[in-house]
Formats: sequence, C-alpha cells, structure tokens
Amino acid sequence: MTLCFRTKTYRWALLLGAASLVSGCIDPKTVGLETEGGTDGGTATGGMTGSNSETDGPATDGSQTGGQGTDGPATDGAESDGTATGDSCPPIQTAECIECECVADSWVCNTDACNYDCQGDMCGDPCMMCPEGDPECTDPDAEGICTADGACVGVPPPKQGFCEGALQPGFEANLTQVFGCADMTVIGRSATDTEAIIIGINDMLVATTADTGMPVHAEYPAELAPVVMQAVSGISVTLNECNDVIFREVEIDETWLPTAGTIIVDVAPILDSQGIATVELVDVVFEREQPGPPAITVESFTIADVNVGWLPG
Repeated sequence: MTLCFRTKTYRWALLLGAASLVSGCIDPKTVGLETEGGTDGGTATGGMTGSNSETDGPATDGSQTGGQGTDGPATDGAESDGTATGDSCPPIQTAECIECECVADSWVCNTDACNYDCQGDMCGDPCMMCPEGDPECTDPDAEGICTADGACVGVPPPKQGFCEGALQPGFEANLTQVFGCADMTVIGRSATDTEAIIIGINDMLVATTADTGMPVHAEYPAELAPVVMQAVSGISVTLNECNDVIFREVEIDETWLPTAGTIIVDVAPILDSQGIATVELVDVVFEREQPGPPAITVESFTIADVNVGWLPG
C-alpha cells in the first residue's frame, strides 16, 4: 500500500498538518464526521447539549469546553487497520509499523518499529522499501516483503509461492531425459516435462567440429555469453524446444538464471553438420528472476552424448 507520507525518522517528527493533507488520503467514509467547532454551552459533535450536562472541568476528547463529550471518542493514534484518526486531524493511511498521534491539529508519527533492511529477518516478513539511489532509506516508498537473501521487494508473489520456489535444491536429479539440436542447444528435463535446464551455446562449435573433423573442447562462465541458460518449471516447459513448429504456448511458472559457475562442453563430429555433445555444469548458481527464495547451486550435472547440429532437409 502506498503511504500518504514519505519520511523515515528515528524520533517523533511532525509529518502532516491538517491544512496540507493530500485530499486523496482522506477516508471518504469520514467526510462530514470531523469535529465541528462549538461554543460555550453548545453541543459537541455527536454529543448531548451543553445546557443539560455542562461541566466545569476540561472537556473530554472530541468535545468543546462546557459541553458533554462525544458518544464515541475518537482515537488519538493508528487503528488496527492502518488508518490513523484523531479529533482535529483528518484520517491518514499508514503502514502497520508506524504509530501516529494527533497533536495540535497535526500528525506526529514514529517509525522506529519499521523494518528497512531485512537483515536477520525471515523471508516473507514485512518491510519498508527504499527508493533506488537512497541507501539510507530517508524516503521510503511503500510496504514490501523480505526475501531470503535480505532484500526488501514489492513484487507480487509468483504462481508457486514467494519464499519457496517450485525448483528445490537437488532438482537436477529429476532431469533424466536429455536431448539436443542445432549449433547448439542441449536440454535436460524431467519425465513429466515440468522442470528443465535449457542451455544454448552460440559459438559455432558444431560447425567447427564438422569443418575440421576434430573434437572441440570449450569452457565458459555460466552467466556470460555465448552461453544462454535457464532453469524453468511449469507445464510442458520444453515442448517447443528443438522443434520447427510451435505447438502451443507453454506455461512457465518460474525462471531461474545463472549468476556464477562454469559450463564445460565437448563436441565430436559424427556426420556432416552434425555432432555429439556432452555438457557439464560445475558449481552453477541459479537465482530466480523474481526475488524470494534463496539461490540454488548445482554442483555437478551432466547432459551426456546428445546429438546436435542440423538434419538434412
């Protein structure tokens, strides 16, 4: 939810006066219910007539001097739903961690209870997002959610959950079916085609081995070109891979991209414009595109002896 004010303090600070309140922050249900000014012996908002119940002492919250207090006194602070109300301060919307008090027609709010950095917090804990270029978070944007690696993000949860991804550590053991094509793409997928690692290597390795008639060996950083790699989960995630015809749109629930590690490739010639390839992943770290769960490290996974290259015709 977007806050009506944008400031971070570690002390009580004057944030909002009634005269400067943005109209969009007023709860429309409260229009016409604000405290009206009264006179001695008159009536207070929602109260009884002062002539029947005057008191010499100070009026209670929501009343005028010399009159009875309101039937239901207003709250000088933030309510449980995050809306702050007060006698002479219009309603404002606040984060749950912010405590506000109406003092002299203005809001005084304290943000000491707000979490800004997620350090030491659990994935899914609430936090306040810091704008880009404001590492001290002097001007928080809105409420967010802590990720497993201590970041505060405001993205909506993906289909498979925020803190626990569809791909779990060790998922590569499920990728029992392997195949390849072109120059070159190699794929390891689960039997149900709901999980896969798809690797493209755009370095003309098949053409080189076909031209020279000699095996080719290469090693690449997993996260850099010419390697284009992703781990995915969903339904029929490799249906359109290595096909000339697009059958239908596949449903990808999550995409994980490499951020570190090594790809080791060996290609040997078998026919003109074709080869047989083995690709090994070593200590490859995958992070989900949408923040949330911790990274997954694939220490060792091999896609062995798959045909690559081009078929005649």
